[in-house]
Amino acid sequence: MPSSTQPSKREITRDKVIRAAIDAIYSEGFHAAHTNRIAEEAGVSWGVLQYHFGDKDGLLQAVIDDIFEDFENTLAATTLQGHDLNQRVRQLTEVIWGLVSKKEYRVSLAILRNAGKDDNSSIDGQKQLNRWAKKISAFWQRLLDDQNITTGNSEVARHLLFAALRGMADEINPSNNRTQKAINEECDALSEAITFLLQR
Repeated sequence: MPSSTQPSKREITRDKVIRAAIDAIYSEGFHAAHTNRIAEEAGVSWGVLQYHFGDKDGLLQAVIDDIFEDFENTLAATTLQGHDLNQRVRQLTEVIWGLVSKKEYRVSLAILRNAGKDDNSSIDGQKQLNRWAKKISAFWQRLLDDQNITTGNSEVARHLLFAALRGMADEINPSNNRTQKAINEECDALSEAITFLLQR
């Protein structure tokens, strides 16, 4: 008898289709990633895809939920070490960079920018963004719980940190030759700037 911790055949199939959708959107673009192509890449029929997800919106929502779950689990499992504010900001920068530089994050943005803003789509892009913002706010607050920082500075610093890291992630593409050393230096500089802002 199989262990209860092993994924079921249904879960394996769903995950395979979700991974195929992520790969297709990332490599071919949102509009080129047709469901038939995704089903083919996953090694299933359109009927199987329809059975598990209903339609393309159902599949895209499952992709968003899967990416959000990874995002949420990563933040929940992260503990910021030490009492030095700059040290904590640098740790936070590393965690968020690890999330926004992944292809999954870029795929989620492609879905939200397209299906999430389409009136004919059942995907509520703003609802998804609000979910993420709530988790980010809670995580940010953990950083500052024992620090004497004004609310205004905190909000500006949080927005700047995430906007800068998203901008850095948008520069990543196959033709970009940025080294890991350069990225680390940029993250160090950003952390120092955020710390300075928080301590003003």
